[in-house]
Amino acid sequence: MLRELRVGNLALVEDLTLPLNPGLTMLTGETGAGKSLIAGALLLLTGVRADMGLIREGEDLAWVEGVFELGERPRMAERIAGLGVRLAGDGVLVLRRELRREGRGRVLINGLVSSLAVLEQAGGALLSIQSQDQQRALGRPAFARDFLDGVLGLAEERAKVAGCLAELNRVSEHLRQRRQEEEFARQQLEMWEYQFRELQGMGLAAAEEEQLAEQLAFGRNARALLAAADRARDDLTEGQVNARQLLGSAESALDFVADKSQRLTNILGLIQEAGAAIAEAGQELERFLDGAVVDPAKLDEMEARKAQYEDLRRKYGRDVAGLLALQDELAARIERQKVAGRNIEDLTAEVAAARDALAAAALDLRQKREAGATGVASRACALIRPLALPELELEFRVEPLPAGDDGIMVGGLAAAVGSSGADAVSLLARTNRGEQQGEVARIASGGEKSRIYLGLSVLAGAGTEQPLLLFDEIDAGLGMDNAIPVAKLLAKLAQDGQVLCITHLATVAARGAAHLKAVKTVDGGRTILAVTSLTEAERLPEIARLLGGESAGDAAAAGTRLAYAKQLLARG
Repeated sequence: MLRELRVGNLALVEDLTLPLNPGLTMLTGETGAGKSLIAGALLLLTGVRADMGLIREGEDLAWVEGVFELGERPRMAERIAGLGVRLAGDGVLVLRRELRREGRGRVLINGLVSSLAVLEQAGGALLSIQSQDQQRALGRPAFARDFLDGVLGLAEERAKVAGCLAELNRVSEHLRQRRQEEEFARQQLEMWEYQFRELQGMGLAAAEEEQLAEQLAFGRNARALLAAADRARDDLTEGQVNARQLLGSAESALDFVADKSQRLTNILGLIQEAGAAIAEAGQELERFLDGAVVDPAKLDEMEARKAQYEDLRRKYGRDVAGLLALQDELAARIERQKVAGRNIEDLTAEVAAARDALAAAALDLRQKREAGATGVASRACALIRPLALPELELEFRVEPLPAGDDGIMVGGLAAAVGSSGADAVSLLARTNRGEQQGEVARIASGGEKSRIYLGLSVLAGAGTEQPLLLFDEIDAGLGMDNAIPVAKLLAKLAQDGQVLCITHLATVAARGAAHLKAVKTVDGGRTILAVTSLTEAERLPEIARLLGGESAGDAAAAGTRLAYAKQLLARG
């Protein structure tokens, strides 16, 4: 709901603050008074390209600001919040656009600098300007489809199609990746199998390399090691004078007197422990010398085995633990490759099932569109024919979208399926009997498009949150009597929303719940546009003026117009 429009330094506008109310508001004024400037200002809030020539002469900055209240419009507020715009608790939203003669303009949303792209989305959701948007909307490829689905309440069916399409895309991508992996794996399998055989044939053991290193160190130094061990054995136990004999002599010497001194008893215990240790060391040296058999052939085998470990570590850049892990990893890869064909078969079946589900959802949506299209067209005609289009015929034609290389069979016909279904929906019209039927955006005149759009808006807008709708001379080309149904439909459309209508017809202007008047004045040699809100008393002469055109006429005619104006306002 637009509560206030503020405009500064824009063409004839110097500084204008225009309060707006819910319901139907009429904007009138003499020809050339500048009424369309209001539509132009609102258009700037929808992000359209700005003409720098609109900046008021002598000024560097022009601006337009709209104050919206969304507190009672939760869906609209949610949509705005989805753009990343934060709304306060009161639901007030302020859109501001600044135009600069030099440099770039600015967009501010609730006081924060934003972008033209965000303004285009936010303003487009809050404002719909008939003079540009609505006639163009009739030609938008998705208009007829979205309109038909909205009136028929097919949001759930469309959501199901979108969900099925997302699932098909997911499993198809999974299958594509798996096939890519399978092809890569197939190319790598021969190398993997070679590497696995090499590592498995090696019979790797985690501790073997360390054991080989120790054994080779002994083999390479056997003579020195054996000589040292033999000498140590002689010194400890086997030599003519050895440590065991000397300790035995010391033990005998102390054994006779140890009971006379506790300290000597302790020393005797140490000598006995040393003797036992020397005996154990001698036995170990004996076993070492007995088992130390140096076989040159065995030594060569160990050298070759250790070289194999070194070659594998250098080749694969891993230690023994890493080589063992690689062996397990290769085994897993080879096993996965063996079952890859089965995995692809399963994924292929999933893709087929997803395609079937998508086809079924798209067919259900198509059947409901086809079943409801005639009724919606009839209801639309009933609304629009009184708007000086008595011969109007409308048809919503539902046809399969042309299939590409990956079309899906929907109801026995190949079609391209998108998130909105598998159908192209067009709105066809015949405005006069005997004329050829064609797409409404192509065959209808500008005024006819405006009235058709008005009727469609009323049909689609029941019970929904509508943006502010501005109709710029929707009654153009109609006589006063023919415009009465248009005015009634505008009033109906505005019951639960906000409609601003620029008009020259008294029969239309009298239907407004509020009435604004655009007036040009001259101050200090400069022309200024002012827009004032008319009271009930002020409306009467304005409606009378509209009845009489631009010339006042004689007094009698003026009185007649004034009386008729009273009747129109009373009916309105």
